[in-house]
Amino acid sequence: MRLDKEVKRKTIADLKKYPDWIVRIECQGLGGEPVTLGGYWEENFINRESRHSIIEDSIVYDEEVKRKIFAIERVFERLKKNSIRKDIIRLRYLLPDNTAKEIQDELKISEVTYRRLNDSTLISFARALGHII
Repeated sequence: MRLDKEVKRKTIADLKKYPDWIVRIECQGLGGEPVTLGGYWEENFINRESRHSIIEDSIVYDEEVKRKIFAIERVFERLKKNSIRKDIIRLRYLLPDNTAKEIQDELKISEVTYRRLNDSTLISFARALGHII
């Protein structure tokens, strides 16, 4: 199975937002304004025809974030301990500024192996996040 570009883009975007989502959830109840992350807030809440209060929208958004955090963590836990797949996801999406080439060099794998493992692992995350069935 291959991911289409839009599903891959959404899955990668969710993985890259994961560290910030953890901070958001851990900081709940500390006061302050709701935090917006990426374009998700604007796409799904501000431009809706039926308006709700910012509190209601924030609660809905936080529940979606919690669901995605849970999904990402469960898939990550299912990956074998000390597996290359786990390392690829951690290095490429959860830690900033790592290029595919740097990861290939660090893990001592070919570009073909990197792409194959990365794509097959992204499929698991896409399913769990609800981007594909």
